[in-house]
Parts: sequence; structure tokens; C-alpha cells
Amino acid sequence: MLKNSRWVQSPIWPEVEKLLKEIKISDTYYLRGNNKASGDLKSVIELHRNWVKSIIDLSEFSYAYITAGATEAINHWRMTDKRPWQYFKGDYQWPQIISQNGSENKYLNSKEVLYVSNPACSTGDFISLKDINNPVILDCAYITATAIKKIIIPKNTEQVMFSFSKGFGLIGQRCGLVYTKKPHSTLEPLNKVECFNYSSSKIMKTIMNNFTVDEMYNKYKNTQKEICNKYDLIPSDTYFIAKSTDPFYKKLRRKNDIARLCITGIDK
Repeated sequence: MLKNSRWVQSPIWPEVEKLLKEIKISDTYYLRGNNKASGDLKSVIELHRNWVKSIIDLSEFSYAYITAGATEAINHWRMTDKRPWQYFKGDYQWPQIISQNGSENKYLNSKEVLYVSNPACSTGDFISLKDINNPVILDCAYITATAIKKIIIPKNTEQVMFSFSKGFGLIGQRCGLVYTKKPHSTLEPLNKVECFNYSSSKIMKTIMNNFTVDEMYNKYKNTQKEICNKYDLIPSDTYFIAKSTDPFYKKLRRKNDIARLCITGIDK
């Protein structure tokens, strides 16, 4: 199972499932223009800024938008940014899949826009991004699946993306946020006419009001360690990921000789 996992994903949490059953989508059945949706959005953004501040400080990012996970934020970035860009080998492939014009680099090119995930998609580990002067698109999708550890945002970061899929298993609910320093050229006009997913506000607010940002990591970290000990694996900073340099997992290598393994569903 470790060798043949097609993707990485968190377990399904009964506590999260129970909360989802209590959420009424009809509560966000709003008439557009009465500012109820915009009010919900404002409260969710304020709550989220505070919820993640022990990991990342978003005070320099004045604008924020609901997206269908970090993936939709990437879609809008690639639609609107024509500059040359780069990504590190092993990082999330979606930006390259949809645009086919990024440069996969082992080392940082000093000129091009850098798309980078932190914690890193390749390993689930936090990485240091200090002293980077490039324009940066920062994908923080794995926050909610890690312990609290401070991320230093590179000074020229333009966008910071978040997802609720990873830590809480909300893959199909497609809940996310993206923060920007300037009005986003496609998302800002949509916000102004209240054209975004209203039920996402309800789901994200419910999650944040009931769980801390590191709660699922703390709940599962001992299980992660037990599984890693049993199968001779290395724990990732992300609770449902393990790493290995064993050639047995060669096809799952994402960065150098490190294979990224999903431990969800593995017996400890």
C-alpha cells in the first residue's frame, strides 16, 4: 500500500464529519447584493489571519479571497501572470500542468518568479526561504497538517495560498483562501459582485471555531511515529506523510533520493 499510493491525503476524521453534518448549506442561500456573503467573507478572513498567525504573519497582505482550495488560486495566478517563472524539482505539479511554461530548477534562478510550497509538497517538511529576493508565489496548503513552526515570508512574496483539504480531509469541499498585497486582477472583480462560494465561508468558519491550526497534527503525531518505526520510515513535518531513501520506493521519489509516502490507512 505504501508503494502504490497514488496521492497523499489525511485520514477522514469523525469529528470533522460530525460538524459537516450539522452545517446547513441553506444558511448561505443569500440574495446577492445584500452584503450577507461579503460579511461572512470578512469575518472568515479575520478569523483565519488570527488562526494561522502562530505560523505565518499575513499583516502585509491587505487583500484576501475565497478559492476552491489552493489549486484554484494557482489557476487564477497562471491566468493572469505572463512573467517567466520557476519551481523546484518535486514541488506541486499543477502550475506546470496547466501552463507548460515553468522552469523546473534544482537551484534558484535569481531572476524568475518563484512558485514554492512551504511546507514543501515534495516532503511535507518546512523549508527555509530566507534571503530570497525573487517575486514569490507561496503555497501553504500543508498548514493545518503540521505542528506550529514559524514561516518567514520572503520580502517580495506577492500571494500566499491556503487550503483546508490537507489537515482536515476536506478534499471534496474545496475550501481555500489566497492573500495578496494588491487587488487581484480576476478575484477582486468577482468579490465586488459577491461571486464566490458562500458555503465555503460556512465550512471554514466552523472548522476554525472548533479546532486549532495544529490540532490534527497533535492528534495523529504519535500514530505517525509508530508507523514510521514499524516500517523503518522517516516522519515528515506533515502528519500523514513519511519519507524514505529505500530504493524499494524509488518510483515515489520527489526530491533527490527521498520518496514521499502517504501513511493514511496504514496499520501501526
